[in-house]
Amino acid sequence: LGLAFSVIITALAYRRGSLSQSGAAGALIVGTLIFGLGGWVWGVVLGVFFVSSSLLSHFKEREKASVAEKFEKGHRRDIGQVFANGGLGAFIAVLSAIAPADYWFFLFIGVMATVTADTWATELGTLSKAAPRLITSGRTVEVGTSGGVSPLGTGVSFVGGLLIGLTAGLLAPLAGLLPWTATLPVALIGALSGAAGSLIASLMGATIQQIFYCD
Repeated sequence: LGLAFSVIITALAYRRGSLSQSGAAGALIVGTLIFGLGGWVWGVVLGVFFVSSSLLSHFKEREKASVAEKFEKGHRRDIGQVFANGGLGAFIAVLSAIAPADYWFFLFIGVMATVTADTWATELGTLSKAAPRLITSGRTVEVGTSGGVSPLGTGVSFVGGLLIGLTAGLLAPLAGLLPWTATLPVALIGALSGAAGSLIASLMGATIQQIFYCD
């Protein structure tokens, strides 16, 4: 069942131009493992990340074109990008099947909230009218610079994580994974995980990420 749903979503994404051929193969692997081993709630959470991120990558493409060259691979995701975003979630799903425990679900929420928040911050943060500042020094930098943050980008990262948390928090009780009283705490986990994960990614971008320049 996980494979069937993954085929449908991957085919639509490939036709829309959101995935390359290698990206489609990676999405099949990730989707099948998460949906098939984690369950339908895990699969829907993954779907919310993928669909929202794909839509945002096409949002105001003309406005983002001027800085698109700073993002090497564009919005057509390849297998490397798919595994970077969904690989850890798939690994957690495998571990949850090998050694079942409640905490795997919360780890999965944190991971998906982080990748959603970071992607949203990248796609929408570039539209900020305020110049981004380097997270380490506060120095004003060009739009698209690794490690650059803006109020808009930080705000949408929180919202992206909140969306993942709310999705998980509302669906988990329906599947018997959590009580309804856990909905708001799980939503908060998603929001905070997303914002923190996105900021950590920016910190890594400003400190340890290697950057190349083509003459």
